[in-house]
Amino acid sequence: MRFTKPMNELIKVRVSSDEKRQLIEIARRRGLTLSDFLRQTATEAARRIAA
Repeated sequence: MRFTKPMNELIKVRVSSDEKRQLIEIARRRGLTLSDFLRQTATEAARRIAA
């Protein structure tokens, strides 16, 4: 995923060890880093909710 603007902001989220393992595995299956997966998933969900 390429970005045109620098990403300098940080959002921290607490999850359980099991949740983290699951998120990492799903991201890996999609060929994404955990950060890319969470950013993409959260952005898509926010757009659906806002519509």
